Amino acid sequence: MFLVAIALLPLVLVSCISSGAPVPRGWAGTVVHDGIIYAGTRDGRVVAINSSTQSQQWDYPTNTIIYTTPVVNGDLVYVGTYSGKVLALNTLARSQNLTFPQQRYGEWEWDCPTDKGKSNAIVADLVMSEDALYVASSNGRVYSLDKGTGDEYWKREDIPVLAEKLWTSPVIQGDTLYVSTFDGHVYALSLETGELSDWSFESEAGFASSPVIDGDTIFLGSFDRHLYAVKISSNVSMWKFPQEKPAGNWFWASHVVDEDIVYAGCLDGKLYAIEAETGEKLWEFDAGDPIVSRPVLMDNLLIIANEAGNVYVLNPETGEGERIKNPENDNKPTINAKIRASLCAHEGLVYIRGEDNSLYVVDIDKREVSWKVSLTIEE
Repeated sequence: MFLVAIALLPLVLVSCISSGAPVPRGWAGTVVHDGIIYAGTRDGRVVAINSSTQSQQWDYPTNTIIYTTPVVNGDLVYVGTYSGKVLALNTLARSQNLTFPQQRYGEWEWDCPTDKGKSNAIVADLVMSEDALYVASSNGRVYSLDKGTGDEYWKREDIPVLAEKLWTSPVIQGDTLYVSTFDGHVYALSLETGELSDWSFESEAGFASSPVIDGDTIFLGSFDRHLYAVKISSNVSMWKFPQEKPAGNWFWASHVVDEDIVYAGCLDGKLYAIEAETGEKLWEFDAGDPIVSRPVLMDNLLIIANEAGNVYVLNPETGEGERIKNPENDNKPTINAKIRASLCAHEGLVYIRGEDNSLYVVDIDKREVSWKVSLTIEE
């Protein structure tokens, strides 16, 4: 199953080729910072949208595919690209159309190294600590970059190859970075040096999802259609879900853990609420179509979206909920596009970049799509 998955995933991710050249696509998510919405578009640009005026402030063409959700720190927004670059764009300079030297405004670009002909594409989301950015590359390595300059913290010759490719996002816990791989490993790396810890975990099946950590437990979705709970430092899983018959498909999306409950979306179209300590199912909600995006919690509500474009608001204790209706036609999905990008929840609103290259804003209190803006350049 793992080999089949590895063979198919490049087709799913790149999904393109016209006349031999890749068409910019990807399913980058959105992030909101100081009233500005940042997103990666289907045509390979980074855009900034003013949430008050609903108008575009600036855009930056990368001329490649973007899968990573932007990360914002101060006046810099960071994006990883399928061409193997990490871009640090100065939001202040761009919003004011300043054209001063790049160095003055902290704008930089870092090229992920190639390794023996392997792709250096960046598919996994960037992860940020107080001082550094961590980049998982398709060449199987993780890199640590200075947030201000893009300089590499770890010695390049000491960075281990962890897998054939890394398309899952690392997660930070304390002074350690944890990485899951498609061949079924979980590795622990020192944040300071990048060196491997003595502990690692190995599973018979590969891991499809990025790891999520709560306390001393890592939760991961596997290609064998189970969700696993693994105690850090243990060599055996604490539990797997479902305990017997596998789920209908992979647990591809990352999960949410809150109040000792794991909320896990599955490509079988169901959202499962699972007791974190025991792996016992508390309830399930059938969304009808694959759940590709990670659920989000907001004001004691659980928000999920299925690939078909429907957005649901659920009670996290009972699993009961409702679908947010399409403002134009009740019989159509909530938004007029498929949803594969991560959701962004902020101050009562959920921001969704649809596969039609539009940004949709859903008001959770009003249970309605409040506004939409196209991210496509008009010719």
